Parts: sequence; C-alpha cells; structure tokens
Amino acid sequence: MISGIEFAGTASGIKPSGLDLGLVFFRGGMNVFTLYTRNKVKAAHILYDKTVETGPVRALLVNSGCANACTGKEGVNDLGVIAGKLAPILKIRPAGLLFASTGVIGKRLPADTIIRSLPLLVKNLKDTHVDAFSRAIMTTDTYPKVVKETFRGKKEYSVMGVAKGSGMINPLFATMLAFVFTDYPVPQGALKKEFVHSVKESFERITVDGECSTNDTVMLFTRRGPEDRQGIAGFKEALLSVMQNLAMMIVKDGEGATRVAHIIVNGAKKKEIAEKIARRIAVSPLTKTAFFGCDPNWGRIIAAAGDAGVSVQQSKIDIILQGEQVAKNGVEVPFDEETMKKMMSKKDISVIVNLNDGKASFDIYTTDLTYDYVKINASYRS
Repeated sequence: MISGIEFAGTASGIKPSGLDLGLVFFRGGMNVFTLYTRNKVKAAHILYDKTVETGPVRALLVNSGCANACTGKEGVNDLGVIAGKLAPILKIRPAGLLFASTGVIGKRLPADTIIRSLPLLVKNLKDTHVDAFSRAIMTTDTYPKVVKETFRGKKEYSVMGVAKGSGMINPLFATMLAFVFTDYPVPQGALKKEFVHSVKESFERITVDGECSTNDTVMLFTRRGPEDRQGIAGFKEALLSVMQNLAMMIVKDGEGATRVAHIIVNGAKKKEIAEKIARRIAVSPLTKTAFFGCDPNWGRIIAAAGDAGVSVQQSKIDIILQGEQVAKNGVEVPFDEETMKKMMSKKDISVIVNLNDGKASFDIYTTDLTYDYVKINASYRS
C-alpha cells in the first residue's frame, strides 16, 4: 500500500471467467518512465501510450485476455474511445490515462464490454486492492507477482512492483507487463539512466522460451516534485531490488517449468561475447530439455556456445554443472553419471562456462522445457 495510489480489478467479460480488467488511480499527477518491447511489431497500447505519456499521469487501465496487437488503427482508436468514457468517471483528462494489454494477438478489445464495466471498476478502487489488480492482469501465470521495498530519505518511502509473465519470455523483454510505483519524488526526466539500468539488470536477465512479445511493457510511476537528495541511494537500491525480485518470480513461474537454470559465462574477452553465448545457451531447446531430464549432457552446452555467432576457442572451454567440472579444455572430465543426474534433479541448476580468454562475464536465468509447456502453448488460442 502506497498513499495516494488506489487499485481495482474486475471480471469484465474479456475472458470467459475470472478477473481480466485492472485499474490504478493516482490521486495526484505522476511522472512515468517507460520501456517497451523491441519487437518491430507493437501492440496498440504502446502506440497509443507514446502519444500521451509526456504529461502527468492519473490512471492506468490494464486488461488481460486480449493483446490488442495487430489490430490496425481501429485497435488504437478503441483505446481513445475507452479513455473518453473512463476519464469523466475519474474526473481526469483523457490524456492522463495510460493503457496496457496482454493476451491473444490479433483480436480487438471488446470496447463495449470494457466500458460497461468501468463504473463498477472505479467504485472498487481502494489502496489495499493491489491483489485484485495483480490477478486481473494475469494470463497463464499461476500466481500474482507483487513485491514491495521501503527506504529512507528525509522520510520513509516505498517502492512497490506488480508484474505478470510466465510464457513468451525473452530478454528483449517478455510477454511481460511490469508496473512499479513509488511515493519518492523524481522530477520528470531525472534518473532515467537508473531506470534503464534496473530493467537491464532484472527483466533482461531472464528468459523462458526465447520468444519476444509484441506487448512487453515496463512502467515506473513516481511522485512529481523536487527530489529528496537524501533518498537517492535508497531509491536506486529499492528499485533494482523490486525489479530483480519480480523478474525471478516470472522465470520461476515459467510455463510448465520445473527447474530454473542460472547460466554464467565468464573468461570472455568482452562482455558482449559472454552475453551472446549465455543467451544462446539459455534459449537452446536441447539444453533446456536436458535440464528437464536431469541430463548432464554438457555437449549440448558447448555446442550452443559454439553457435552463438562469436569467436570461441574450443580447446580453452571449461564447463561446470552444479559445482562439478564435467569438461576441461573442451574435453570431458570423467564423472559419475548417476551422481550427476541426482545433482541435476534439483530445482535450481548452475551452469558455468569458462572461456578462459579474458575477464568479462555475463549471466542469465532460464527454465527447463517441459511437456506442459507444449500443452499450454499448443492450445493457447483455442
């Protein structure tokens, strides 16, 4: 709970059942920092929000069950119509309202259905209703994702984040919506670098299936006003902590996932080399199915490393699984297969690839690839 911020969630009928429409209302105008998907195909809410996000923000409307992506000008216009109906109820200007959507691509929002739900949604606004909001934005998530941190400046402040995401997760963001709220005052445009840095060190360090969505959105809402210089360090630390915790909740909730693997590549000449190799290993179907089968098949790991589009020296590569070295200088180190299988059966897996070619490193979290992932996504639309 953060003073001056109210939440609500309702079942509007976008989805056959369950909560599917969430609202956040700010009693005073807020600054907003945003980052969107780098997918060249972008959802309607991104196109719409970019036209209005420069002014003070008073509300955020989020729906699940419909991505409102690839819906042409009509999809963007629908948001303008909804804003025109919601703004008078909230007694704000339509330009003070932002949107976000998640769900199936290619379907327009049922605007009339949403509009009919708005009076009840506004009536349900309360500063303690963050759980209803967090559940309303879920799709294949198995649990809501809410994190809160406090820190001190001239007074005590809070940073609270709400996210959704489970599948179609890739570090260009994800099928991921993340909204972070704070009562710490940040002038418009200030600390933008810190916001971007926090996103890169959290949401861009996870992947589930290597798929980049059309809807990825991260928003940070801050109080308007002069900055409390005493609280800057605490704010930066709390912001990063909230985003990192949300990111880990997303990857642990990966569709059908039974294990989370931490991929660490070190000993690279440049960070960019380590990053490309780590990401290639993290999205490889062969490495991910090996994680699912508790298979210490290090050959899949080194093969992925060699296919990352960067130069590597096979004869220098060491690989360590679960703390045990299984390859040295690109050649297998004898190990007990059954013992390693038991070690690989744990919920958390550690993979270290040492290139022995420099001092740069990069790490990323990924999941295993399971039967359930296929079941979920084989019938996602139907």
